[in-house]
Amino acid sequence: MDLNDYFNPVSLDKPAVHMIPDDLTFSRRIKIHTPDHKITSIGDYDIAIIGIPDDKNAFIKGSSAAPDAVRARLYQLSSINRKTRIIDLGNLKITDNPNDSYFALRDILLELIAKSVVAVIIGGSQDLSYGVDLALNQKKEVYHLLSMDSRLDLGFKEKSITSRNYLDTLLSDKDPKIFNYTNLGHQTYFTPDRLKDIIDKKGYESLRLGYVRSNLSVVEPQIRDADFISVDMSCVRQSDAPGVTLPSPNGFFGHELCQLARYAGAATGIKAFGVFELSPENDINGHTVHLAAQTLWYFLDGYSIKIKENPQLGGATKFIVNMQSAGQDISFYKSLKTERWWMEIPIINPLTGLNYLISCNYEDYQLASTDEIPERWWKSFHRLG
Repeated sequence: MDLNDYFNPVSLDKPAVHMIPDDLTFSRRIKIHTPDHKITSIGDYDIAIIGIPDDKNAFIKGSSAAPDAVRARLYQLSSINRKTRIIDLGNLKITDNPNDSYFALRDILLELIAKSVVAVIIGGSQDLSYGVDLALNQKKEVYHLLSMDSRLDLGFKEKSITSRNYLDTLLSDKDPKIFNYTNLGHQTYFTPDRLKDIIDKKGYESLRLGYVRSNLSVVEPQIRDADFISVDMSCVRQSDAPGVTLPSPNGFFGHELCQLARYAGAATGIKAFGVFELSPENDINGHTVHLAAQTLWYFLDGYSIKIKENPQLGGATKFIVNMQSAGQDISFYKSLKTERWWMEIPIINPLTGLNYLISCNYEDYQLASTDEIPERWWKSFHRLG
C-alpha cells in the first residue's frame, strides 16, 4: 500500500519565536512528509504521527482544526532520544463521508501494525477511535482498549456513531476472551449508575477521577496492558485545558495527564495512542494545544525507554500465593529488571499456550497474601472463563 495516497503533506509556517535552539527541536530530528519528501519504507520507523482533521460525526464541532495546531507546538519541543525513529505522515485526506476516515484509518493501522510501527494520532473527534478498533479487531489477538474520559460515551440511542456514543459500537458483541476495556477518570456526576452497570456487567471497569488522582501509579498496570489508548482532552480540568469541546472545572491536572501518557508510551503492547476533542477556537493563548503537544511528547519519551518483558519466560521472580477464598493458588511475577508485577489467570491463552497474564502492582500481591482476591484478577477470571 502507498501511504502517500492517504495523506496530505505537512505544511506549517515557521514559528515566530523559538523556545529552544532550532537545531535541537523535535522537528529537526524526525522525518516529515512534505511535498519534496514522500513517504517511503514505513518499516524503518518506530512511531508514525497521524493528523486526522475530521469532526463530521462530533457531538460538538471544532476539533478538526486541532492536528496542525498541536503539530506546530510539538515541533518546537525538545527532540526525543535519537534511537526512537519517528515519521510524521501528515494529515489524513478527508472526504464528505465520515466512514471514509474510519476505514482509511483501519487500513493505515493494519499496515503500521504489520511493520511494528506505533501510531500517534492527533484528532479530530473521539469517534475516530472506531477506525483503530476496526484494525485491532482484525488481528484476532488479545485487545485491550483504554480511554481517559470524564464521561462514558455510550447510552445515547442514535442511529449513527458520534463522539458521545462511539463506545456503544466499540463494546458491542466483543469476544471477552480477546477484548477488555478500561476507562480512567470518570466524574460521577457525569456518569449515571445505568452506564456504570453496563460496564460492570461486561466485566470491564471505569475508575473514577478521585481514585486515579489519589495515586497515579495505581493505574499503571491497566495502562501497561493497553493496545490502544484514546484520550478525550476534556478529561483535563478547564483551567488547565480551556480549549476542549466539553470543558469542566474538574478533571486531571495537566501534569497528571503527561505522567499517564508516559506510562502509555512504555506500555509493552501499545499500538496506537490518540488525543481527541481539542477545540483550538475556544483555546486561550494556545494553552490546551500546548498541553496536548506536551502529552504526546511524554508518550514518545516513555516509548524511548520502553523495556519489553515476558516474565513467564524468564527474568522474573515467581511468587505463588495459596488463596483459600479463590479455591486455588494465584501466581505472581516480579521483574528482576524493572520491579514491575504481573499475575496469572489460570486459563490458557490459545495464542501463547500459557496462562493469561495481566499486569498488576505490589499492592495486589499484598492483598492476595491476606487471602483477599484482587478485583482485577476476579474480573478477568470471570470474563475469560
